[in-house]
Amino acid sequence: MNRLNTAGRCVFLAVIAVVLTTLGTACSRTPTGSVDDLFISNKRFNIDTDEDGGGGIVRVYARVENTGEGVVREAKMEVVLRNSEGTKRGTNNITLENIQPGEKREFSVAVTSHSEAAEVEIIPREAEK
Repeated sequence: MNRLNTAGRCVFLAVIAVVLTTLGTACSRTPTGSVDDLFISNKRFNIDTDEDGGGGIVRVYARVENTGEGVVREAKMEVVLRNSEGTKRGTNNITLENIQPGEKREFSVAVTSHSEAAEVEIIPREAEK
C-alpha cells in the first residue's frame, strides 16, 4: 500500500511538471505581429534606363522596421513604380520573414520599368498563404 502511494505521488508530480512546462512555453511565446507595425524608411532607387530612355531596370532599396511588439512572421513588400503623372509603370515584390520587434532590416528589389520612373511606393502586405 505504501508503494502505491509513493507511485501515485510520483505520477501526480510528473503530470504537474508537464502541465507547468507546457503552460510556461505557451505563455512565453512572442505574439504574432502585423504588417501594420512595419515602417518603411531610407527609401531610394537607382534607374538603369535602356537605350531609348523609355524604361529599364529600377533598383529599389529601403529599410523596414518592426515597430510593434510581436514577430511579423511573413510580409510581402510590394514595390510600385509610378511616372510623373502618377500612372503605375512597374511592380515587383519581395517576401520578408521573421521580422523581430524593434528590428530594422534592409532589403532591395529590382523592378522592370515600362517608362521613366519618377516615384516609388512600397506597401507592406500580408503574405499569401
